[in-house]
Amino acid sequence: KEVNMETKVDDSAHASLLKANQDHFDEQATKWDDDPEYIKVSRESYSTIMHHLGRFLFSSPPSSSSSSREVDHPTTNVLNFGCGTGLLEAQLRFNVTSITGVDISNGMIDRMRHKIQEESWSNVTALQMDILDNAQTTLLPMEGFDMIISCYTFHHLQDVTAIGRALLKYLKPDGYFCIIDFAAAAATEHHHEHHDHQEVHEHQKRHHAGDKLSEAAKASIGTHDGFSKSFLIDYYQTVLGLENVIVEDATPLYYDGMEYPTIVAYGRRRSGGK
Repeated sequence: KEVNMETKVDDSAHASLLKANQDHFDEQATKWDDDPEYIKVSRESYSTIMHHLGRFLFSSPPSSSSSSREVDHPTTNVLNFGCGTGLLEAQLRFNVTSITGVDISNGMIDRMRHKIQEESWSNVTALQMDILDNAQTTLLPMEGFDMIISCYTFHHLQDVTAIGRALLKYLKPDGYFCIIDFAAAAATEHHHEHHDHQEVHEHQKRHHAGDKLSEAAKASIGTHDGFSKSFLIDYYQTVLGLENVIVEDATPLYYDGMEYPTIVAYGRRRSGGK
């Protein structure tokens, strides 16, 4: 199903979905890193980011004298929206000056902060926040990031228009905004039956919690089944006002032998743009 870009934020629906996802991911946080599927997803996400946007990042740790970056930014500060326990940060921190992870789950952020302290991730910060909460806007610097990334988070969102526009406030002019997520069936050339993302969530819940699911887990389902190329192009260009937009198929994910197509989209914020 396609997302209605004209939909206004329904505060009650947003609060309800936010609470459901907070409860579910708080419950899963302590065992999240033990799941090989999530570790594999983080590795695929890292590979996708480096393949498409690595030329704008350090090719080696910032302390190294060698760098094959295409652009000569003195710093590369990245915001990861929907960071979870920091599985992506564990890899990407070597390719950036700094990375800030934000998530709505206290449990996930607590796990990430533990890693930051125990493993001395000196260039990583973790913040628990609701990006649509105006009272929390000062937690992040306006136009403070060279790149914003979000991996497998947007399908959870009630209103991607409001979220996208809220995130752009933190992106520098000429900075890049990248989404990796599930693709709609129409966006792929796979000839197998398309399973909507609710089924993926149900698999994850069974994997973690057995047949007896918590109420929070039952409530935490994907809001969108996936995103088509045509939607993301329009979303990036028309809704967010980005330029140099690229939307391509990404590496599929596999759950219990089933293939789930994925998609990557990124675009550049215009100088003096939205």
